[in-house]
Amino acid sequence: MKYVLKPRPVPEVIYKNLDEEQKNAVVNSRGRSIVIAGPGSGKTRVITYKIVHLISQGVPPSEIMLVTFTRAAAKEMIDRVRSVTGRDLSKMTAGTFHSVSNAILRKYAKLLGYESNYTILDRDDAKTLMGHARSTVLEKLPLDVRKAVPRPDPLLSIHSYSMNTLCSIEEAVRKKNPKFFSVLDIIKDIFQVYAEEKIRQNVMDYDDLLVNLLRLLEENPDIEKRLSSRYRWILVDEFQDTNIVQYEIIERLSQVHGNVFVVGDDAQNIYSFRGARFENVEDFINKGNTLVFKIQTNYRSTDKIVDLINHMIPKRAVEKKLKAVRRGTKKPVLVETFDENEQTMFVVQKIEELISEGISPNDIAVLYRSHNLSMRLQLELATRRIPHRILSGLRFTETAHVKDVLAFLKIIQNPLDMISWMRAAKLFSGVGEATASKIAKKVASAIEEGKDYLESLKGFSGRASDGISKLGEVLRALREEEKPSEMIDTVLEEFYREHLEYTYENARERIDDLRILSDIALKYESLEKFLSDITTAEDVGPISKDDSGDKITLSTIHQAKGLEWKIVFVISVNHGDFPNYLALKEGNIDEEERLFYVAITRAKDELYIVYQVLGSKNPYIGNSISWSRGKSFIERIPEDLVEVWEVE
Repeated sequence: MKYVLKPRPVPEVIYKNLDEEQKNAVVNSRGRSIVIAGPGSGKTRVITYKIVHLISQGVPPSEIMLVTFTRAAAKEMIDRVRSVTGRDLSKMTAGTFHSVSNAILRKYAKLLGYESNYTILDRDDAKTLMGHARSTVLEKLPLDVRKAVPRPDPLLSIHSYSMNTLCSIEEAVRKKNPKFFSVLDIIKDIFQVYAEEKIRQNVMDYDDLLVNLLRLLEENPDIEKRLSSRYRWILVDEFQDTNIVQYEIIERLSQVHGNVFVVGDDAQNIYSFRGARFENVEDFINKGNTLVFKIQTNYRSTDKIVDLINHMIPKRAVEKKLKAVRRGTKKPVLVETFDENEQTMFVVQKIEELISEGISPNDIAVLYRSHNLSMRLQLELATRRIPHRILSGLRFTETAHVKDVLAFLKIIQNPLDMISWMRAAKLFSGVGEATASKIAKKVASAIEEGKDYLESLKGFSGRASDGISKLGEVLRALREEEKPSEMIDTVLEEFYREHLEYTYENARERIDDLRILSDIALKYESLEKFLSDITTAEDVGPISKDDSGDKITLSTIHQAKGLEWKIVFVISVNHGDFPNYLALKEGNIDEEERLFYVAITRAKDELYIVYQVLGSKNPYIGNSISWSRGKSFIERIPEDLVEVWEVE
């Protein structure tokens, strides 16, 4: 005979502050439970009150682990729980995956070959150490072989992807940049030195915090049992963004009590490029007796927007149907423009109208698939003095790659521009600060003497000579061109594309930026006018890094996740721009659907989806994509759910 204890009463605060779906997920979840939370449905509230409920049922805070993706999210939830319960939560384990892993590893570091006082490398520190490992390996190799090895940034990207997906170095190279397969063995040697140096210096990088915790649990069953016995409940926020390492850690830490409560929206998994694994949601649901709860009441968007959202739920997603609380009168607007220029004019004019109607700039956002799609819009907003903040990256003329290319054009325009000479020269092999300074001085002297400044680049010897010779070749080629657009293309094709590929992990995106810069330059016949406009457009705009004051927000969809605005423009919804050409080439349309879903769910009151009849003008040069001008996402939108505008 068993004697069953009655559950303690549910606190009245849960009934008062949660809707029926939320309350069901909080009160009735047990064992393995997943909450599929639609956008704007209050997932943070659900996690917060689940903790409140656990404490009310007698679970000590010290036996609860809360894992989030940001410190701010963890702090917000803990502060809410503390205010509701009045309990001391200092013994509760709460934080990001990395901070929680770090806290555990400090106690067991010796088992992994580290001392407990190890230090943690940030991205720049890791890049420096990877550079040291690279130099150590390359110093034993011939010069021609060295040139084929990527620089620390792409090396670190390959290494990080391998760690976060638990895949081999071969697989990581194939995924991140197959071009480096020819030096695969050298890359493996560099990673081996990198790993040895971390042990020798008693340091871990961010990826080590996760991988080393998983390794600790796998190699030490007694410690795994001790830790999983301690945590009676494990709660995970944004579960759809976990990678395989994080998933395995959660599975191992919850094996004794079996109580793991995860919350997320599988339709918002958009971070596969950094190892996030969409399949984690499917695997979690399909394992054991997992309880599935859905919270589908949308408190963010109007019913008209929610109708469209429901129709655009990604095909590969847990079935759901959002219910709107807010009523609205305006349907989402599908806006047809002829080309990117007309799209820009529409967006800027409509923003000016909205502001004149009393809408705060802070309530308006323009979202896009890739940062380079915002370049023309940035220039137009700056020219018209419309204040804006950029969440997706630097203003494009502030980025290193755009400034590098413009330096070559500035030299052609004004050979006495010593700053541009210094910047351009240092891009070439063997040219450091001192040599670049010598080049600049020789050029100035040659011009003063009335000589051809390119002749001054001759006569250099030593390891910089080949690089300086190549600099001269590029500049000679540029002097043969007349139009700014052709000059940009020449710099890219003569030299800079290869430099990007071996220097940056996001070389493709940077090349795209320069293609768009070239496209912007097409309307200019004069180099002087082009450089003047590019410079002054940035000057008249709100260049201050201060984000105070009312400003329009420009953001990639990745950066916009978790945010919301009254009015949202989603631009360049063109086949090849959004969905992205690489996704089309690789057949990875699932994540593009999830990105579009995230974009349209950011809007509260008004939504404008803008596309161009002309389609994308900049498919990636040289790939094997079979190009088409299909409307893709646009053709999936039923006309009865939107207003259709045609810009004239």
